[in-house]
Amino acid sequence: MMKWVLMIPVFALVLLYMFLQALLYTTRVHTLPTSTGLRFLHLTDIHISLLLISAGRIRKTIENTRPDYILISGDILSKPDDLKKFVRWFEKINPGTPVFSVLGNHEHRCFRKNPGFKNEFLSAMKALDIRVLCNEVVFLPGKREKNSGCSSKTIALAGFDDYKAGQVVNNQIFQGLRERSDSIFAFSHNPDIALHIPEGSVDLLITGHFHGGQIWLPFKLEYLFLRKDIVSKMGYIKDFATIRGNRVYISRGLGTVLFPFRFLSVPEVTIFDT
Repeated sequence: MMKWVLMIPVFALVLLYMFLQALLYTTRVHTLPTSTGLRFLHLTDIHISLLLISAGRIRKTIENTRPDYILISGDILSKPDDLKKFVRWFEKINPGTPVFSVLGNHEHRCFRKNPGFKNEFLSAMKALDIRVLCNEVVFLPGKREKNSGCSSKTIALAGFDDYKAGQVVNNQIFQGLRERSDSIFAFSHNPDIALHIPEGSVDLLITGHFHGGQIWLPFKLEYLFLRKDIVSKMGYIKDFATIRGNRVYISRGLGTVLFPFRFLSVPEVTIFDT
């Protein structure tokens, strides 16, 4: 009995540690050899209902890093009631920067349970000046180098719907992109989409979904037994990977699901200098 009593403070310290990990976040900066002069800030898996990271802290990160564009890779919310909370959170950020988003599996789950919620969600995103891409491409002009006679380079940015829960990507979307742009970037929610786009079709695919594990388990047990995602079973759960000739980045995301804890998987905001 005494042993179990002694374990209580140890258990409490572990819970406190996991709570603090969910409360903190790191800003990761990656430089890519594309020479467009554009900076992208990436957020994913916000899961606003259990998010411990304040809008004020994200706003300061945006002010300090000064991105040209913000990308959100889905799973903003987990249930329809979360929408108002996200709107309040994002209004406090007020980035003043163009924002693109795609849908995650949690948004699609909400739409299936409440079909009328989809229009409400998309209307709220539009009111926040967040452009939701669904298997669409936008062309972003790069920055012209000072004292250079060269024209600025162009990035083709593709936003893909969630691979498992959303609309299937028609690979014809890639036709002509190389001729019309200098670099092709894409972002989506589930990294498994890397297995279903043409080989070598993008210079970078930015994703999330896995939370970097959220609660670390030895031998990647979560991905072997609890998840059905193929990319995770291949051993890719965070950071950079090369899958079928496409460079993929898997973010740890910001939020949590089920409970507001993380263990050995610190949330992240990711910067891509291109």
